[in-house]
Amino acid sequence: MAEEDGPIFNFATTSVSAPVLTAHGKPKGGKWKDRMDVRRKLKTEVWQSQKKAREAAATTTTTTAKFPAKAASSESKQQAKEAQRLLSEMGGTKAKATAGKAAAAAAGGATQSAQMSRHIVSSLFTKNPEIPSLGEADSGREHRVASNSVIDASSFAGIGLDSDMVRYLSSKMDIAKPTAIQQNAIPVLISAEASTGAEHGDSSEAFDVETSVRAEAAEHDVFIQAATGSGKTLTYLLPIMHRLLRATATAVSGAPPSRELGTFAIVLTPTRELAQQVYETAQTLVHMPITKDSGKKSHWMVPGLVIGGDKKQSEKGRLRKGVTILACTPGRLLDHLENTKAFVVDNLRWLVLDEADRLLELGFEETLTKILALLDAKAKQRVRVLGSRSMVTSPALPKRRINVLCSATLRDNVKKLANEALVNTKFVNAKRVHDDVEQAVEEARPSKRRLLAASDDAASNDAAEEEEEEETFLVPSQLVQKAVIVPAKLRLVTLAAQLKNTFRKQPSSKIVVFLSCKDSVDFMYFLLAHAAHEPEADASDSFSDDLFKNLDDSINNNRGSDDDDDDDSDSEAPVRHGAAKRFGRSDRAAGPTLKEDEIVLDSSVFPGAKLYRLHGSMQQKRRTETFSAFSKSLHASILFTTDVAARGLDLPNVTSIIQFDPPSDVASYLHRVGRTARLGRVGEAILFLLPSESAYMALLQEKGLHPSDESMESVLKLMAKSEGVRKATEWQLRAGEVQATLERFVVANPTASGLAKQAYLSSIRAYATHISAERHIFHVRSLHFGHLAKAFALRETPNQVAMGKGNNTKADGAKKDKKEKKEKELAIKKKPTFKRGNDISEFAVGNISAYYGPRVKHSKLE
Repeated sequence: MAEEDGPIFNFATTSVSAPVLTAHGKPKGGKWKDRMDVRRKLKTEVWQSQKKAREAAATTTTTTAKFPAKAASSESKQQAKEAQRLLSEMGGTKAKATAGKAAAAAAGGATQSAQMSRHIVSSLFTKNPEIPSLGEADSGREHRVASNSVIDASSFAGIGLDSDMVRYLSSKMDIAKPTAIQQNAIPVLISAEASTGAEHGDSSEAFDVETSVRAEAAEHDVFIQAATGSGKTLTYLLPIMHRLLRATATAVSGAPPSRELGTFAIVLTPTRELAQQVYETAQTLVHMPITKDSGKKSHWMVPGLVIGGDKKQSEKGRLRKGVTILACTPGRLLDHLENTKAFVVDNLRWLVLDEADRLLELGFEETLTKILALLDAKAKQRVRVLGSRSMVTSPALPKRRINVLCSATLRDNVKKLANEALVNTKFVNAKRVHDDVEQAVEEARPSKRRLLAASDDAASNDAAEEEEEEETFLVPSQLVQKAVIVPAKLRLVTLAAQLKNTFRKQPSSKIVVFLSCKDSVDFMYFLLAHAAHEPEADASDSFSDDLFKNLDDSINNNRGSDDDDDDDSDSEAPVRHGAAKRFGRSDRAAGPTLKEDEIVLDSSVFPGAKLYRLHGSMQQKRRTETFSAFSKSLHASILFTTDVAARGLDLPNVTSIIQFDPPSDVASYLHRVGRTARLGRVGEAILFLLPSESAYMALLQEKGLHPSDESMESVLKLMAKSEGVRKATEWQLRAGEVQATLERFVVANPTASGLAKQAYLSSIRAYATHISAERHIFHVRSLHFGHLAKAFALRETPNQVAMGKGNNTKADGAKKDKKEKKEKELAIKKKPTFKRGNDISEFAVGNISAYYGPRVKHSKLE
């Protein structure tokens, strides 16, 4: 029995032997990674040996060993020696110590397993039973966003925009993702609405004053610094529409939402065209389809437009019926706030100052101050209604008026306006959101300026403070900027060549040509529409037209060098008009005239292209029709315009911008080129400069703008090559032919001649309006007036144009008659008038005027 009292093991010690560990070669270098690999390998082999021992023991019967502990001990010692030898090959005291610890642990573990032979250690993750599924208790859980999750700013849904609006933007407006400024600004403009519980469908009918005050404190006024073409209009319109829709869904009592509640949002713009654009965008948004079971309604929202140029009574009628979102200009808005009693702004929740820097440049600062004061006064008179949730008290709406100021720059006057008009302000740009305006200004400064500010040199700091605030400008990376240095005489033909090359490369191009004054706009519009047409013929005498044309050809063929322009124009005008007079060429048959009611003209110089014009002196109806027609045009189109179209306007699919006249400052350059390359599309911007203006390139580069240099010759050669000129030396002849064609039309057409002279004089006056900082580049004294006249297809000398003389018979005759009439009137005034005396002797001699006395007026009663 003594032999049977020993411990019982469930593995065999005789039939199964432990695997022998194979020692590997010494690792090279003795690095810690090699030592770690050896340790892992040792651990794996020990585990495998134990596993094999357990499997072998399971297949054999239980045996009783006489000296089991001793046998187990000898086996574990053998494994420990093998492990110690394997680790000691790596060398080093630390490795030996580690090997000793591993050997001791192995020996101790074997002894412990021998003493506690009935304990089984198994893996935690093998051979487990299958866990049954509990099913989907909440099918909508996977669509919810965790309260502490990171916002997905790459989509409109991720930044919190209403689902119906997201669907409408994608399906109908083809807008799938927000721009950088929209990603940062929209969450700020709708954040307070989310914090009040409206976002989560809180439908409790009653709420207290504390909740209202807390919601009011959570609202932020927003300063949006947005580059042109960044989707700024949608940046503030989408949150307004979002919160109005949520307010209709959460209004459970009171009067239903209707346009009788008055105006909820006002958008102030510097120009009528920009207001028109905001109005059209708002109209598009309010017509979105709404999910029927959501409780949201949009049919009651009515956008409105108040910009002047229309009967004031009609505007009053629209305001009386109710306008939910009003786009307007400052002057007309102030007029209605002061004089239109039916204009309801009691529920006003948003005031947007779009293009605030432009508003201040145009002198609207005093008007804006009055508008803000009137709106503040009306807000204080509004009675708060608490205790029930109606449309106007919905937590989805701001509890106070939110002021949104949009500007492309952070100049001092703009910062001053922001400090006066904004409360609890957030400053948002395309990079991040700032809580302080100084942070945004510091980030907008160029690195050079920041280094000066951080310098220990007091003189450098003083200079940095005294100099004008520097700004760097960013343009889209897909915008291709070019600059063409063109002599004054070749400006007109180079412009024609550039337009031809653009249409040849892309037949459906939409081009905007910026000019410095309205007279230049009218001239270019009229010239390029009719210049290639043959002069109207007199049906009674065809021979006169042929001879007239031959005279023109002979004059142009016998012209001297271009430096003799003045002499040519002097000798050419009498021949030209003498021929016209001799062959009975009447003014009626001189060609087309400029009509004020024309919206679009077909170009004769660029067949298939449509021409438009836009400037501030046009009637408002014509401006609106022109803007709408050019925006909707799907054909090749050219818009000649002043800076009235430089800011804010979204002209769809504009492929090229041509600045024929340089801008008045660098900021205007930025806004001009911003009419193309919008929302990720590719665009091209070309700047025309005179040789005396080449220093302007360096000024642009200092501001972060880098147009590439394109030679005038390459533009003219490309036009000549595309029109069949094969010899490399004949491109100049082709350019001369184009210039001569334009000049002949101006000489023959009285309307063109008058427009050309007026544009020439107006452009010189506009040239003197450049800011003082750029006056050293754009100075009137650097202009060659004779050469510049060629850019307007004139053949007169500058003196002749200035004095009203020239080769236009009709204009000259009218001015001559006017001058003769004025001289006759002046002669009559200077003619002495003799007064009759009562008694004059017939024997009086000499100057009798000395004897005249006072004239006596006899009474009728005598």
